[in-house]
Amino acid sequence: MEMEPLIRQLILGVDLRPRPPGEYAALLRELSVIGNNVNQIAYWANSCRCISEGDIQEAVALVKQAWRLVREAL
Repeated sequence: MEMEPLIRQLILGVDLRPRPPGEYAALLRELSVIGNNVNQIAYWANSCRCISEGDIQEAVALVKQAWRLVREAL
């Protein structure tokens, strides 16, 4: 950020937060992929009214992976 806008925001009392680490972009991409996979499993389960134990385990594993990535990023 350039100095002038920074000073202006500080004078106006705007809370400035540091730029998120670069890992956040990778985390968001990974969460998007995981979310899409879980949505596909849910769509498939709703359309054919059945879901296998393996599909459920895959969805649970994806959600656990998402939480692990979030914890690592924080």
